[in-house]
Amino acid sequence: MCYVVVGKAYVEGAVRDVSILVEGGVIKSLNAKPPEGCRVIQFSKRHLVLPGFVDIHVHFRDWGLAHKETLAGGARAALAGGVVAVMDMPNTRPHIRTAELFRKRLEEGAGLPVIYRLHMGVPQDLSELAKARPSTVKVYPEDVASFGWPHIEALLSECSRLGCTAVFHCEDPALFSGPSRPPEAEAKCADRAALYAKMGYRIHVTHVSLPYTVRALRGLATLDATPHHLFLSSDSCRAGGLCRVNPPLRPEEQRRELLSLFLRGYVDMYATDHAPHTLEEKLSQDPPPGICSLDVAASLLLRLWRDGLLGLDDAVRLYSHRPSSFAGVSTAIWPGRPANFAVFRLEEFAVSRQDFRGSCRFSPLEGLRAFGRAVAVAAKGALHLLESGEVVS
Repeated sequence: MCYVVVGKAYVEGAVRDVSILVEGGVIKSLNAKPPEGCRVIQFSKRHLVLPGFVDIHVHFRDWGLAHKETLAGGARAALAGGVVAVMDMPNTRPHIRTAELFRKRLEEGAGLPVIYRLHMGVPQDLSELAKARPSTVKVYPEDVASFGWPHIEALLSECSRLGCTAVFHCEDPALFSGPSRPPEAEAKCADRAALYAKMGYRIHVTHVSLPYTVRALRGLATLDATPHHLFLSSDSCRAGGLCRVNPPLRPEEQRRELLSLFLRGYVDMYATDHAPHTLEEKLSQDPPPGICSLDVAASLLLRLWRDGLLGLDDAVRLYSHRPSSFAGVSTAIWPGRPANFAVFRLEEFAVSRQDFRGSCRFSPLEGLRAFGRAVAVAAKGALHLLESGEVVS
């Protein structure tokens, strides 16, 4: 089966008119005359085909947490946001610390309509790393508290031998005081991560929230920043438990500085830390940390392009090309490559609950200005026409 997408596309750094022929999930040509029997989908000049976005930090829950989100629900949220590939976090129930659980989760994720990758959790028995052969291992503050820094350093050594990257939620639990997580906890961990990077270990620090962290690690480790840390602050976010996240939202002055560094190219990637909970949990007296944004993250990023603060090539690099390389997938719109792209209708809108398609349909990001709605997503051999619900393959 084949189909042809006709319209404007961002290809190799420029927007051009294309006629993308896809056969068997592979791009065959960018200016094809549609073969007989091929489905032709024409998009107007108000649409733009972009390389599919890749989110390297999502929580698709399930496994004892299905009341918060499921793998299928997470995939719906991804498609709604023009995301063709995700890297899921291991803090399920049970936590994914063994090769057996790692393989089982990957098998379940293989059936999703988006490309599924997985970070492994820190094993108590480090021999599990050689059995699982993950590309990344996620290190939480809770892992440091449970196993100690010497165990983490042994993990880094084993990861170095196996060629995997340690992904740090970078806060030092020694500086926590009850539920309080002061900025010094992130700064201290950033200093430690910088030291590890200088020793030659492959380090990625996710959801940076402090300008200090960016400066301390620039050129030493790769970094990503989230929509909530870039667009929300502890001063502006007034939605109570909906605003609770780890690391915490920072004051407006620090948020502005972080966004400035992001716009200047000091941060390598954009990732959501999409972390669903139920509304009842978030409105409780002890709300769990986490913010939902996967469905609208690309649109918030494209707003920066629409406002002239970020180039389109920068947006694609931050949320497609660099994370796709990190995740080991291809999103280039080019003959011979897998068809992993998204079509956006170029319109402005305010984020609302109607924009969310996963199990989590609330977010403190509601009301923010956004630009570009995903209307079609090609991934894993199928083209999802989101407004009609039709799937073309």
